[in-house]
Amino acid sequence: MFAERRGFPHAKVTCKISIVSGDKPLVFTSHTENIGAGGIRVIIAEKIEYDKAIDLELFLLDREKPLKCKGQIVWAREIKPTEVNPRLFDTGIQFIEISESDRKEIKNFVDTVIAQGNDNKV
Repeated sequence: MFAERRGFPHAKVTCKISIVSGDKPLVFTSHTENIGAGGIRVIIAEKIEYDKAIDLELFLLDREKPLKCKGQIVWAREIKPTEVNPRLFDTGIQFIEISESDRKEIKNFVDTVIAQGNDNKV
């Protein structure tokens, strides 16, 4: 049986996300690689320091307005550069300040995606 190492199931589904890093006026608009009620994985063009708190806006596929919360960088790995993308970082972000209703909405979204078989569960 598959044992989930993370606290929440994740679904490999693409959602638009905006990341704002406080002390440096950095704004990234990217897409999730996967999402769960506890956090997300994204590919961004700059490495953000570990343990750095950031502001997030997450656009779930069935939602008009974004979910807003704070996240924390928990890991980042540089992806091998290519001619098209000279420098990208695969980045894990944990939700650290999120309302319980928003966390529940993400969980329900992930559960629905997994139940419908529209993802590659990770």
